[in-house]
Amino acid sequence: MSYHFLGNMKSVYNIQPQKTAVFDIESGYKDANIQIHSSSIIRAFTEEPGKIFLLYGEAGIFQLSLQMASFAMANGNSIAVVDGCNRFDAHALSRFARARKIDPDKFLERIFVSRGFTCYQIEQAITRKLPSFLGKIKSNTALIFGVLDTLYDEQASLHEAQQILQRILNAFKKMKSKGVSLLLACSERKVEPPERNQLFVTLKSNVDRVYKFDIDNNGALRLYLEPHRLEQNITKGALSNGTNSANLYQSDRRRANKLVKVPARTAQRRSGCIR
Repeated sequence: MSYHFLGNMKSVYNIQPQKTAVFDIESGYKDANIQIHSSSIIRAFTEEPGKIFLLYGEAGIFQLSLQMASFAMANGNSIAVVDGCNRFDAHALSRFARARKIDPDKFLERIFVSRGFTCYQIEQAITRKLPSFLGKIKSNTALIFGVLDTLYDEQASLHEAQQILQRILNAFKKMKSKGVSLLLACSERKVEPPERNQLFVTLKSNVDRVYKFDIDNNGALRLYLEPHRLEQNITKGALSNGTNSANLYQSDRRRANKLVKVPARTAQRRSGCIR
């Protein structure tokens, strides 16, 4: 296989950090103009097992997802990650651990990562490997980065991509029914051909909560909980543009994939590696 779950994130310290705005994983986004706290969404995700949350929007959504994962790990939970867009950042987790006086090496032993190049690899990682692996590490929490990124690639026809997505969504529902909480993080994209944008619509309609992270026309950074059919009785049109959404966080601004493969010798000595 060309992807692995890893037993210890020390082996991927050579991943280069993403070039985004400075992000403090403990308190949120922080630069001269922005500071966002995300305690409400963290509590909502970690308090009760068995849920599917979608975070999408600005690139910082991946760092916010890692923040949520870090708090779960700090409580002693292990987490499995499937990364379909090469956005995992081990350095952010290490900084979080040091800030809380936790041994980074021991902290990173609680997170396991799988990466893939293609939609077929991502499908296999999610539908076949992930459920059994969560059982093996006695975890009920998984983080999925860029679940749609490889499906936007025309290596698979639109019909085939729709079928793959449906199988992935079915796997999500089965895991949720067994008490697994899934956090999905996606960039907001418009792709060609435009018919493939329907994949994102389908994804949004099959999760419990949808959060959007964006910047408005005035340069304010906002995190919205969108009204959603699985939680509220609302009309379909309410999801369209966020005007009927709850603005959880808003802060004024003053100014406006490649697979990382684990070497065979590393995979063999890590107890968490799935063959």
